[in-house]
Amino acid sequence: MLKNFILFLFFLFLNGCNKNNENYFPYKQGLTWTYSIDLFSSYTGKKSQKRLLITNIKTHKKKDGIEVVRLHSNGNYYTYWLDRYDKKLSRSSVILKTSEGLVEPVNKDVYPDMLFKKNNWVTKEQLFLTKGYQPPVRNFRPETKIDMKYFLKKKIERFKHRGVTFDDCYHIIGNGTTSFIADDRSGPLKVVVESEEWVCNGVGTVLEKRYEDTQASAFGKTSFVKELINIK
Repeated sequence: MLKNFILFLFFLFLNGCNKNNENYFPYKQGLTWTYSIDLFSSYTGKKSQKRLLITNIKTHKKKDGIEVVRLHSNGNYYTYWLDRYDKKLSRSSVILKTSEGLVEPVNKDVYPDMLFKKNNWVTKEQLFLTKGYQPPVRNFRPETKIDMKYFLKKKIERFKHRGVTFDDCYHIIGNGTTSFIADDRSGPLKVVVESEEWVCNGVGTVLEKRYEDTQASAFGKTSFVKELINIK
């Protein structure tokens, strides 16, 4: 009886250690991710490719959490807060180098629980990909917010991508709808947004896909794919 109780305590200890080792938002200062970005427009039929580097340039550990500043190679800065107690990841500030402003809230929750005990959540976002290609809406970008509904599709013990195997991953699905008016002569255009993300322990985002579909000829459907190339 005593032996079984000791074994039970031992397994509880191991489980606690495993939870403490789960890190789906690595915050070590100096850590750098290299991603490939593919953008495709159904209107042009063309795909554009580029590279994106993301670096933790500052990590500040505090009593109740960790503040992380990330610099993107396009010059944008993002500050995140990882709460020590509820493991919630939130964004607290944004500095954009580009002229395009931020429509969605600067301060917002990114993940409600970085241990992924919550299966569903809603995040306020904006349309990032939708763009007009024909006059009179050429280069028009709608400043529209959207409530993206996310849920955990499944946990993956081993996720293989680009020839590399990642352990302890989560497959996250997101979807939402919104509308905007690009031309006063026409009514609101509906936009359907879908996303997928694979997040892995000790790495963060390995693969991310996003689609914005207007079903309007002047805008079409645009897709975004972000793939991890390297982390060091």
